[in-house]
Amino acid sequence: MPKVTPFKTAVGTAKYPHLNTPDAAFNVDNPKYKTELLMSPKEAEPLMQIMKEAAADAFGNKKNIKFAFSKDDETGQVSFKVQSKYQPKYYDSNGQVITPAKLPRVSGGSRLKAAGILNIYSVSGTNGVGLLLDRVQLVKVVDGYSGDGAGFDAVEDGEFSIDDEDDVATDFDDKKDLDDF
Repeated sequence: MPKVTPFKTAVGTAKYPHLNTPDAAFNVDNPKYKTELLMSPKEAEPLMQIMKEAAADAFGNKKNIKFAFSKDDETGQVSFKVQSKYQPKYYDSNGQVITPAKLPRVSGGSRLKAAGILNIYSVSGTNGVGLLLDRVQLVKVVDGYSGDGAGFDAVEDGEFSIDDEDDVATDFDDKKDLDDF
């Protein structure tokens, strides 16, 4: 039986989190709770090392092993991809359990920790080490802005107004233009 290796990340910044509801956008039959977690290379190094050691134990000297992390060449940050088809348990910054009913909406930019187990896999000739999400600790929650229904104030030097209907041109005002297609 394979060795179960737990992991716990340092505090990172959530990117594209789907922690309140599973993401089914690209796989309706297999939705997943997931997020990318961004952090500095120094903060990421301990987990990267655990993953590399697990790969060495499982696959020996094999090459082309896929890992659930990548480094952004522009920012230098490391991104871990954590996911699960099951809803993780949530904790606040004091370590207290958050029930699903009290879970705030977690948006990109939120600061959190993730924990779970390593997923060491070999599928169709592809070997890899993934991160199966089991627990999330919310350190700082950013609630994404979904709009409050307010519009905009008038712009002093604005050149367009819907009230100026005569100034609004459309390509289809003249039937003759349609015949040209």
